[in-house]
Parts: sequence; structure tokens; C-alpha cells
Amino acid sequence: MRDDIMRALEEFEIKTIGNKKNIEKAEALLSASEKVLFISPTNLIVTTANTRKKENLPGVVILTDQRVVFNFQIMFSSSTEIVALDEIRSINSNTNGMTGGHIELHTMTKSFDILVSYKRDMVQRIVQVFETAKKDYVASASGGAMPSQGNPILEQIEKLSDLNKKGIITDEEFRVKKEELLAKI
Repeated sequence: MRDDIMRALEEFEIKTIGNKKNIEKAEALLSASEKVLFISPTNLIVTTANTRKKENLPGVVILTDQRVVFNFQIMFSSSTEIVALDEIRSINSNTNGMTGGHIELHTMTKSFDILVSYKRDMVQRIVQVFETAKKDYVASASGGAMPSQGNPILEQIEKLSDLNKKGIITDEEFRVKKEELLAKI
């Protein structure tokens, strides 16, 4: 295994029992120029935004300084999802003693719910690594300049969607406000 993978496994106290082959298969998807910041065997729920289709997938998640790689292995079939760090619109987390900690990555087309740990402080550290990687990648891609601002109306809708998902506003409140905002475009 690569040194950066070994360091990430140790830093985040990741157990690899029964998963070394899956980690090695996922490692083969990385280029030598990528630096691994986080890696873990996990269960992942992928939700496609336009259909709300959910898939529960066992596999390995890898955060590098350039992208997030999800490699799934179900029986004799495997597949891979790759998300560039600048495609991530938001990063959320939640923890409890029953189902463990989760990190949610949201793009324009999909959401990824990653089971990571039962420890709140560890989940917060992992979220910080994801946020820092995203910020650093965006800054380096823009030559150190601040990224151009997107459409503020679409950003408001994304924020409202997050509030709706968290149960802070109702589906009806979200729908009404979204229609008002879309009428302004």
C-alpha cells in the first residue's frame, strides 16, 4: 500500500480487516500525482437528485487532493464514481450512537451519504479534511484567485434545499420560495 494511504488509515483509525483487497483495488484507480487525504472501507448511499433513486453500496471511499473516488464491489461486479472536488456543493455531517457518523457530499446531480465513524470528534476531523481539500483545490484551480460567484438565486435555492432536508422548513415552504426565486431568473 502507498505511504499516504497507510498514513490516512492510521490517522483516522480505520480498520481494514477483511477489506485490504478492496482498498488495493481502489488504490489502483489513483494516479501517482494524487495525495490521499482520507480513505475508508464503508457503506455508501448514493441518491440521484432528479429521480431520488437511492442505492446502498459497499465499497471504499478515497479523498485525494484532487477528487473523491468511490469504488464499489458487489459480488463479482464493481463500479466507480468519481467526483472532482470543485463539483461538491456542500458537505454536511451528523452523528449518533445508533447508526454511527455520516458525511454527506452534495453535487448538482447526486448526494453521497458516507458511513464514517461512531465518534463525533472524528467525524468533525474528517469533515474538516474534506472542506480543506475542496477549498485548496478550488484555490489552486483558479490560480489562487477567489472563484467567481455563481448565480446567487441558485445558491439561495441550494441553501433552502439544505434547510428542507434538515427539516427546518417544510416541503411546501421550500416549493413556494423556490418558485418565487426561479421566477426572478
